[in-house]
Amino acid sequence: MQRVFVYGTLRKDQPNHHLISNGIQSGDCQFQGLGVTETKYPLVVASRYNVPFLLDAPNVPNAQNVEGEVYTANEKMMGILDGLERHPDFYTRCEISVLFNDKPEKAWCYLMQKFRQPLLQLPFNRKYDSKEHAPYLGGDKRPIGEEARRNFMAEIKENL
Repeated sequence: MQRVFVYGTLRKDQPNHHLISNGIQSGDCQFQGLGVTETKYPLVVASRYNVPFLLDAPNVPNAQNVEGEVYTANEKMMGILDGLERHPDFYTRCEISVLFNDKPEKAWCYLMQKFRQPLLQLPFNRKYDSKEHAPYLGGDKRPIGEEARRNFMAEIKENL
């Protein structure tokens, strides 16, 4: 089992948490507790789909220690999470330090690397809650097709 830190739509009561809860029911993952990134990162909500992105820009001005949840997950569950996050083409799964149970622990986290610099001009958040931001549009609320996917990625990623 590997430790994974989730900060966005995979958290409890968020739009993609069903993947985690299915994993808990099947025994593929287990909730460990709440955590916060030891390093400060910019957490932004961006794109026409209102997606939370944790930008791989540690300690930029106004970045924050981001709150999230810590789970243990087996390889099957990590594969499901990698698929959702489109690792390694969109997000990159990186090992970061998370303050968990009052001490730093290593955990996998999905960071946005090679992102467009205007994302750093958006407001930074300490935590994500879909009820406090513009509505998250995922799954069947997004246009289908390769061109739509490329357009979405071009909004966020640099040098596709």
